[in-house]
Amino acid sequence: MANDPNRAGPQQRMHWESIVVIAVIGTLGCLLPGLATCSEPVASGEAPVATPPGITLQALGEGQSSAMAFALTEVPRTQIAFADARGMTLYTYDRDSPGKSRCAAACTQVWSPVSAPRSARSVGDWTVFKRGDGTQQWQYRGKPVYTFVRDTDVGSVFGVSPNRPVAARSRGLVRQPRFPGWHSALLFPLSGIPMPAGVAIREVGDANGLAFVDRDGMTIYAFEGRGAAKAVIRLADQTQWKPLLAPALAHQVGEWSILTRSDGIRQWAFRGRPLFTFAGDVTSGDANGVGLSNDWDAALAVSFYMPAQVRLEQTLGRGKVLATREGLTLYRRDGIAIDYGGGQSARHGVPIQPGVGRRIGVSLKGCEGACLKAWHAFVAPANAQPDGFWDIAIRPDGVPQWVYQGYALYTFSGDRKPGDMNGNDIFNAVLSDNPHQLNDVGTPMTGTANLYWTIAYPSSN
Repeated sequence: MANDPNRAGPQQRMHWESIVVIAVIGTLGCLLPGLATCSEPVASGEAPVATPPGITLQALGEGQSSAMAFALTEVPRTQIAFADARGMTLYTYDRDSPGKSRCAAACTQVWSPVSAPRSARSVGDWTVFKRGDGTQQWQYRGKPVYTFVRDTDVGSVFGVSPNRPVAARSRGLVRQPRFPGWHSALLFPLSGIPMPAGVAIREVGDANGLAFVDRDGMTIYAFEGRGAAKAVIRLADQTQWKPLLAPALAHQVGEWSILTRSDGIRQWAFRGRPLFTFAGDVTSGDANGVGLSNDWDAALAVSFYMPAQVRLEQTLGRGKVLATREGLTLYRRDGIAIDYGGGQSARHGVPIQPGVGRRIGVSLKGCEGACLKAWHAFVAPANAQPDGFWDIAIRPDGVPQWVYQGYALYTFSGDRKPGDMNGNDIFNAVLSDNPHQLNDVGTPMTGTANLYWTIAYPSSN
C-alpha cells in the first residue's frame, strides 16, 4: 500500500490510530483529523500545466548566467518568461483581445506571431485562435503571443541580451528599450491568483511547479483523498502534518476557503482541499512530503512539464534528483572555477546556469577514451518537442538528447540501482599559474577551471 506507514523512513513515519473509509455519494464532506464535514465538493487537485508542447520557459537577464566566469552560490532568478522552441522570449500587446490580433502587415515584420501547429490543443491557460490570414496562433490568457526580431539570444528582453557584460548593465551603459504597449509574457512572478495574507507563490523544483508557500517560505501541501473512496485519518499527536491555520478574522479569498474543525481550529483549504505543512521539510524550497503517499501532494498554482521518461527520485542527503523512469540518477556537465569556490557542496550543488550549460553543449570535451564508455547520453524520443524547462539537442551522431534548463543530461555506467549517485563530483581540471588566463572548458573561465559532473537537480538553486 502506498500509505503504509511501515514503508516510510524513520523521520517520515506517521503514527496511525485508525482509518475509516467513506464512500463518496454525491457531495463529499471534507473529513480529516478534527475537521467537521464541509458542504462544498472537492475540486480536482490537478494544477494546470505551465506550457504546451513547443513553448518553453526561460529565466530572463542574469538568470541565464551566460557571462559569468565562475559559479556563484546564488543566481538571480526573479523572472521566468515564456519562450518559443528556440528559447526566444514571448511578448503580448495591450491592443490585442482574446482571439483577435491587432498586429498585422508591417507589424509582423518586427513582432512575429507564434504559430501553433494544426494539431495544437488548449493546455492550461494556453489556447489557439485563427488569424486573419488563416494561420493559427498561440495565446496566453487570451493574449496572442509574439517573438521580437531583435532578440538573438536566449533570455533576451526587447533586444537586450543577457550576454552583455554584467558590469555594463549595472553602470547603466545598456538601456532597456521601451516599446509602448508591449510586455514580456511572464510565468513568474505569477499574477492573477488571489491569495490570503501570509501565502506566496515560489518556484519549488522538488514539487515540479510553482507552489504555494507559507510566510516562512515552507511548501504547503493539500490532502488529496484520491479515488472513489476517501480515507478519514486520525493521527496521533506526533503527526508531522500541521494544519495551515486561518486567522480568526480571515475570510474566503478566491479559491481559498476556510474549514472549521470540530476542535475549533480554522484551517485554510484550496479548491476544497485542506492544507498543511510538513515537519520533514527543513528549509524553503524543500518538498519532502511529495511522494510519501498518494493522499498528499504539494499545493501547486502551476505544474511544470516533465517527460514520461523522467521521474523525481528521493535520495539520502541530496533530496530529490532527476532520474530515468527506472530510477537511475541523471547528471549534467558543468563548469566551475575552484579558486572562487562555487557551492558544489550545497544540498543542490552549484546553481543552474542555463547559459553555461548551452555553451558546454553536448560535446564531451575533456572526456575521451574510457570516459566515453562511462557516460551515456540520455536519449529523447524521435518525436519529442521542447516543452517548459526541457529541450532537445541533436548530438554529432544525429541522436536527440534531452536537455534540462540548458544542460545536456547523461547517465553514469557506475550507477546500478535507484538512488546511486556514484558519478557526482568527478572533475577534469585545467591548471594555470596565471589567475587572469582565460581557460576554455566548454565555457570560458579564469583561474583553475574545472569541467565536472554533477547530479541534475529539479531546481534553480
